[in-house]
Amino acid sequence: MEKIPNLAIKGAKVLFESKFSKHVYDEKTKIFYSDWFEETKEMTENDFKLEMIVWLKTSREIDFKYLFDRCVDFIYPITPEEQIWMAELLNKNWIEAGLIKYAHIVPEEFVSSISVEQTFEEFFNMNLPNQYPIKDFSNIEEAIAWLQS
Repeated sequence: MEKIPNLAIKGAKVLFESKFSKHVYDEKTKIFYSDWFEETKEMTENDFKLEMIVWLKTSREIDFKYLFDRCVDFIYPITPEEQIWMAELLNKNWIEAGLIKYAHIVPEEFVSSISVEQTFEEFFNMNLPNQYPIKDFSNIEEAIAWLQS
């Protein structure tokens, strides 16, 4: 599957890059692109939390409305406790920022997987007003088309 660095995102700005992730913003489309790398298999719990904090901080620097989150190579196993922590860290902030849609890109065999659904279960369990939809995709073009529809 194609990675974000290989995508032609004209006018997009790289906001942050580490050995675990790359975050790019396209001001024209208001899409915030996040790409997670295989190196996530080397993450510690502390690394995971720092990456999530940086992800939130980076998102606060832009006026994004759509999130494209490519997790095809995200290998770090997120514990149930970390799922709750991540939801509490990100969800309310992204609702307040006006996030409209969240496209989650995973391998095709994971699109209907319960484990993928569980990743975002805590987001929806918060029952916050203006909750944005989160949809799983295995196809990059379909994900971008959905974000822009």
